[in-house]
Amino acid sequence: MRTVPDITNRPSRRRRPIPAVLAACLLAGCVLAAGFLGVGSSRAANPTIIVATKQPTTLPELQRAADQVQKQVAALDDRLEVVVEDWDQAESRLAGIQAQLGTVRLQLAQQQDDLARQQAVLGSHLAWLYKQGDYGLLDELLSGGSLNDAAARIEFLKRLNQQDRQLRDGFLATVKQIDALQDAIAKKRDQAMVVQQQADAERATISDKLAERQAILDGLNGHIKKILDERARRDALAAGRLGRAALAEIGAIHGTAAQVGVVRDALRFLGVPYVWGGASPSGFDCSGLVLYVYARYGVSFPHFAAFQAEMGTPVPESQLEPADLVFFGSPIHHVVIYAGNGLVVQAPHTGDVVKVSRLSDFETPSACRRYLLRLP
Repeated sequence: MRTVPDITNRPSRRRRPIPAVLAACLLAGCVLAAGFLGVGSSRAANPTIIVATKQPTTLPELQRAADQVQKQVAALDDRLEVVVEDWDQAESRLAGIQAQLGTVRLQLAQQQDDLARQQAVLGSHLAWLYKQGDYGLLDELLSGGSLNDAAARIEFLKRLNQQDRQLRDGFLATVKQIDALQDAIAKKRDQAMVVQQQADAERATISDKLAERQAILDGLNGHIKKILDERARRDALAAGRLGRAALAEIGAIHGTAAQVGVVRDALRFLGVPYVWGGASPSGFDCSGLVLYVYARYGVSFPHFAAFQAEMGTPVPESQLEPADLVFFGSPIHHVVIYAGNGLVVQAPHTGDVVKVSRLSDFETPSACRRYLLRLP
């Protein structure tokens, strides 16, 4: 499992204020550290109880406290998003292994059917030879009632004509293939078990962090929470205006029919809640939104932003076109869909929704990619 990097001091991926709903859910941790809360607790971090020596009371003090909370929330968001993407990767790998297992099991069933047919043909042929009076080794072989004695079988089959040797070779090759497929199944099962354990560990980490957020929310200073809620309300209104502008300009953006179709489909999901691990209209995370939208246009993505960034054709940020993907973070853990005119569609983080943002509000991208699209 990849270690989540300490990025507390790294510039936030989003320069605009983080929505207060998220802040309320995540970031009273900074309030705890700054002494803005009387008592705080976290199941995951088990912070020491800090008694505040002075509560912020004036508006400037409360504003500064809210600013500090939002900075902490950005760092916590980045950490959580890394873990979520790790979980997405583990689940994607597990799905791939299970698909491979299904293929190998199908091949095994086919080989077993072939073996049964070959055994029937070989048995009929041996019975015919027996009726012809070819005793000795044949008689000894058949008296055992099976072909398990490989040495006797091979010695006997050496006496057969060319057609019979081909029958022998096919029989033995099928047995060998069945053994190899059974070994492959055992190895795939072992791989699946390891990846499942990794996914379970990532899930537990996510659950702990979400519980920590809730504990922080429960102890958040009421005055600071009101400030954050008001900021979130303003941010939501601004995102709504950007979304309406993107929808109004969809017919005017420069791109192919498939590129415009991707952007139009992505905009259909504005307002859908962020759900970690989500890849359906009931809830998306960032790479899940990309996976779902692009599947309709002939691009099969894994549910993992870093893997998505390894696909497609690199393009410079200055030459972005609608439906290009823009990736952020090191390691990469966030992806947005470029919608043209400097706007992007994204599923940001827990507590937020699919929305339109300005690309200029992000840090420098880690990668930009273009994909070969096909109209539905």
